[in-house]
Amino acid sequence: MLPAQIERETMTQSEIELLTIAKLEHEGRQLTLADQREIRRSIQSGIAHRARFRSMMTSPDYQWKKPQRLR
Repeated sequence: MLPAQIERETMTQSEIELLTIAKLEHEGRQLTLADQREIRRSIQSGIAHRARFRSMMTSPDYQWKKPQRLR
């Protein structure tokens, strides 16, 4: 698959949230507003973590350079 195709096939944050809530309610759980906020927060933190990891893995290698003498 091409990277553009992979990006189109990923779900948005709201889709993940709604699907998670629907699954839990289908299993018989009663979700409070606090539960829904926690689901939203956990999805947001997961997305942010994936973005940080992706940028760390795709960034160029760190090259240390010896500092120049001031005088």
